[in-house]
Amino acid sequence: MNFNPISSEKFQANWKPRFFTIFGGQALSLFGSSLVQFALVWYLTQQTGSATILATATLVAMLPQIILGPFVGALVDRWNRRLVMMVADGLIALATLVLAGLFWFDLVQVWHIYAILLVRSTGGAFHWPAMQASTSLMVPKEQL
Repeated sequence: MNFNPISSEKFQANWKPRFFTIFGGQALSLFGSSLVQFALVWYLTQQTGSATILATATLVAMLPQIILGPFVGALVDRWNRRLVMMVADGLIALATLVLAGLFWFDLVQVWHIYAILLVRSTGGAFHWPAMQASTSLMVPKEQL
């Protein structure tokens, strides 16, 4: 019995546009996130010149993924992956908008950057496993 509301033939024929649209958007998002990370490192270097502050920023950016990484995959498998990706992306976007606002009004401080890095990394810790797990749902088994 086939419980898939989309017929197998239709799924086979139409998977590529959906897959490449989603992954193209994710590639663009990843590029943007990398630019933000680079800009923050550059800003901290220019403003403080402190290796300790850069090391702390790196630690803060990696800590959520290190701590949550072993558990998030199991959680994502139990939750709606699409919703997890949307919430995680929304959280990352909101954090980036807050950061942009802080820069716009010239209110940014080092601890703000640490907090934003922590939030963005937490979102990424949930987003990446959900995205990886979703691939098998978008691509036919024969194409994996």
